[in-house]
Amino acid sequence: MTPEIVRDLHPPRLPADFVALGWSDLLAAFGVGLVLAGLVLIVLQPLLRPRTRPARLNDRIAAAAALPGDRRLLALSALLTERGQPLPDDLRHALYAGTPYDPARAEALLRRPREVAHV
Repeated sequence: MTPEIVRDLHPPRLPADFVALGWSDLLAAFGVGLVLAGLVLIVLQPLLRPRTRPARLNDRIAAAAALPGDRRLLALSALLTERGQPLPDDLRHALYAGTPYDPARAEALLRRPREVAHV
């Protein structure tokens, strides 16, 4: 709206000060913009978050290989359990009795493709 149009309007309709753009109007518009930007960021936050990929099986086996003997045994047995594979008797015995075991056998079991259970 321009001041000429406001001047031509009927006086009770629109006061002349209403048309003038002041610093308070600009500040209010800036504040509303900040609030809207904050709301948009809250809504989009799950999409903007970096996604972490789960570690691959070979990486987890390599990480377990870097561990000392007892911890390696625990890590390999945890991986077998996560994959739903039963623990072999020698690995189970090594877990509870502390007998020697072959980590290569456990790694071979992990690398073997999963068998699909038939219902």
